[in-house]
Amino acid sequence: MTQKKYLFRWLLWLRASLVLDLALLSLCAVALFYGIRATGDLVATIDVDQCRDIGLAQTILDHRYGEDNLYRGETIWYNPLLSIIIADVSRLTGVGPATLTARGGAYLNLLAPIAFYALVAFLFDRRIALASTAAFLFAIMPPGAPSYVSASYSPLLYGENFVQALFYFSLLVYAKALESRGLWWYFAVGLLLGITFLGHTAPALILGAVIVTMAVKSWIGQRRSGLTTGFTREVGGLGLIILIAFIVSLPFTFSILGRYHLRILNSAPSNWMYSSLKLANIGGFARENLSWFTVIAATGLVALILARYNRPRRSLLFPWLAVCCVELALNYIQQLISYFHLMPHLHLMFVPAYHFLFYFKAIENILFGFGLVFVCQWLSRHIASTFFPATSGSSHLTFQIETLLIWASVVLFLALVLPAYGSRWDFLVACDRSLAGARYRAARIDAYRWILSHTQPEDVFLSRGDNLDLTVVAPAARKVVATSSVYFSNPYVPYTPRVEAATLMWKQLIAGSPDALPTLKKYQVRYLITLSRIANQIDHRSALFLSSEIAKEDVMIYRVTNH
Repeated sequence: MTQKKYLFRWLLWLRASLVLDLALLSLCAVALFYGIRATGDLVATIDVDQCRDIGLAQTILDHRYGEDNLYRGETIWYNPLLSIIIADVSRLTGVGPATLTARGGAYLNLLAPIAFYALVAFLFDRRIALASTAAFLFAIMPPGAPSYVSASYSPLLYGENFVQALFYFSLLVYAKALESRGLWWYFAVGLLLGITFLGHTAPALILGAVIVTMAVKSWIGQRRSGLTTGFTREVGGLGLIILIAFIVSLPFTFSILGRYHLRILNSAPSNWMYSSLKLANIGGFARENLSWFTVIAATGLVALILARYNRPRRSLLFPWLAVCCVELALNYIQQLISYFHLMPHLHLMFVPAYHFLFYFKAIENILFGFGLVFVCQWLSRHIASTFFPATSGSSHLTFQIETLLIWASVVLFLALVLPAYGSRWDFLVACDRSLAGARYRAARIDAYRWILSHTQPEDVFLSRGDNLDLTVVAPAARKVVATSSVYFSNPYVPYTPRVEAATLMWKQLIAGSPDALPTLKKYQVRYLITLSRIANQIDHRSALFLSSEIAKEDVMIYRVTNH
């Protein structure tokens, strides 16, 4: 009878688990529908972040991995994982990296909610995981907030949105490693940490902080208990994680450590400021992010701190939350330092602060799910004790009421947020921007394709006007004298000398200077790309060395000849 009783309970648990898993897949299917609808017709993108990833992928396809895709003679400075994936899929399918990047996010980014659900289910249970993932997928974002500042599913293939799946899987495996203490689990954590760093720096920093914090906590606990065996294994595990992560990350660190020694000469990329995180907008930021959703998440945080539920696993969330809060605070401190001109050379941010806002939002979704289930549990006990006298089956009845309340709460939440889901920035605004101005976009796509088929990877372009270097030259992985935006320039290479050189060349071309051609040759410039209105300013009577190669709408490309 006892075996039958346990078997019956196991079957009930399995049925409930399958129902919750199927509910998660149904929510993912809804998100995928919106994602395909938003990006299914795109053939390319003019988003400068995505163009950078396309360019790195093209560098790999050109068998020149490790190069800076924009500066000749320089090496890679941006995390390459997403570009490696784009390049590999492009080789397998024959689809160009530009089209893959434009359409692939709808599918690849589905890994994020699945990994998120798996992590929360392991840390707590599937009911909390479903509520948290529903929030992850459909929670109301601040108006106009892009997907790269708020953890969620997005059809746009940004590194931030894709790599978060690796972060959740890594944290899940590390939680398992803490329980098993097996070296193979630590090996897996190191492998995932290294891959995560190849994908993006911010989640790797958070993971590293969580791992070190938990190791120190374990060390303190072992010392208080007078045990040394566990401490030795903990140190060995931490060392193994660091060693494997370092080896796996070498395809990136060979450049930023071995070549550049992490010596930043252009701090603009790491100091780029998301407008809502500017000190002047702190009041508006608070108003945008405080709502009934925040109240439930705050309830979840308090409940998580006070409850005894699954204490070892839940403790992983606190260093994660602490790192995000500290980095966001440093963002404001950095702005105060700049405002009062204190220590102008002090840079507190390794990466832009909005990356930590992204992962703060992720943990807010977990706290929302925990808070929602906590409130439902409290209500179920209250309802059971008030309306149903305590009986031998009261615990079962309480559980049934609790389950009913959780399902009802999730359905109510979805009913509140789904009507506005399709109008998110990444579903509507960004894709409309990519589709708008067909002639504008088509001219740049044609120029991009011409560059791919008519120029060599080492050819240098002098670019001027409307981000042509970042939206046309960059995805083709050809070189430029200087980028039009300091935020997309190699942070380990001085920016000002390059801009000054590019400006000088354009001035010489416009003035008809006899030094124009020697200066172009000095900087190994083979092509010019510009807008027609700027091309008209060039003194073509003296610039006979410029041969017109392509004129697509307002995009002009000239080749520099030797005479």
